[in-house]
Amino acid sequence: MLFNIRPLKSIEEVRNGIRKIVARQKKGSADDLSAFRGEIEELMSILEFKSEWRRLPVVARVARIEGAEDMITRYREDVVLPNTKHDLELVLKMLNYMREQKQLKAVKMPLFLQPDEISVSQQGRKINFDGSKIISQLSVVLQKGAIIYVGFVFGRNYVILEN
Repeated sequence: MLFNIRPLKSIEEVRNGIRKIVARQKKGSADDLSAFRGEIEELMSILEFKSEWRRLPVVARVARIEGAEDMITRYREDVVLPNTKHDLELVLKMLNYMREQKQLKAVKMPLFLQPDEISVSQQGRKINFDGSKIISQLSVVLQKGAIIYVGFVFGRNYVILEN
């Protein structure tokens, strides 16, 4: 169980927390992300600290999307979860429930942005997305000011790391 006496107060503290989680992975293991260090830094630069992160369960999601003419679009979305203590399985169930409320089908890994979610956001005029591909993603599960899980997608591969 994670006890966080001093909740995260800035985006730099969040980024440093993510860096520590990534650095703890054994070199050469399936979870070794050292080859993606630059991409991870780029994804973390998209994150924007919100005061809700200190007091509510939130999934902060960012993505880099390749659009028309090789233009890269940055996408950011926070999903506030019901205010209860949760593990990864419950987070996934909650995210799929929220997808279904938007008339979207449940998916195997709702922690990460799906193309249909991005299309719905585009229709709502949040972003200009032409159906191109998602290059990389970062999802951070925060529980009242503490990083609980960090997930990355690079191409078609993903990894979820626990703090």
